[in-house]
Amino acid sequence: MDEVESIYIKGKLLVRAMDFPYVQRGTNGLEYNCSDWANEFCMLMDGKLTSASTTLIVPGVGVSTYKNIGFLIDSDLANCFHIAKSDSCSSGNISDGDFHAAEPDFKTTNELANYISTSGDTTMNEVNINASIDSVVGLFFNECPNQGLLLQMLYVAKECIKHATGIDYPIYSYDSKNGRLSSFVLTDEVVEQITHSLKSNQLFYWPDNYDKPVVKEIGITNLHVL
Repeated sequence: MDEVESIYIKGKLLVRAMDFPYVQRGTNGLEYNCSDWANEFCMLMDGKLTSASTTLIVPGVGVSTYKNIGFLIDSDLANCFHIAKSDSCSSGNISDGDFHAAEPDFKTTNELANYISTSGDTTMNEVNINASIDSVVGLFFNECPNQGLLLQMLYVAKECIKHATGIDYPIYSYDSKNGRLSSFVLTDEVVEQITHSLKSNQLFYWPDNYDKPVVKEIGITNLHVL
């Protein structure tokens, strides 16, 4: 059992669901736009990811996630300030003073974890957090019949994060039917299969705090470090 799986077993693992990178036409052909991912990690690097919606997952209960890929957060290393057992319809940002959500159900993530474990409630819960890069422990994708596409998109996002931050995060598969989290090893064979199935080998990202966009080749290790 590795560190992330240990965090999961303890009922302290949050998932931050993200959209797929999308294909756009650039100056040199098709490229994957990962700006949303890069922007999120820029905010994490600056300790300015605030009021983000996450979901707590616990062993043995197939808690639903908002989307099928994203990243994993250690709840002990984030400020979890609003905790609800279902979607609380949160909006706004606490840093701007306009955060709104339904009344919280719990004061701590431990209480939420205990509720999920004892009730078996698979409803997507919502934990709003303020976080920095130190709280991020890995990336995840949901196991499903079309797993190949999820792996492609998560690999592209992983490469973007590696270029933008210099951090190479591990990947985990999440079985949302049975509540199981497993380390997913990117062997050379798997990477070859993924890269050969991509529509482009170009990454594009333009976070809010960059003066101009960055275009990199997938798999090239020279980094644009913040």
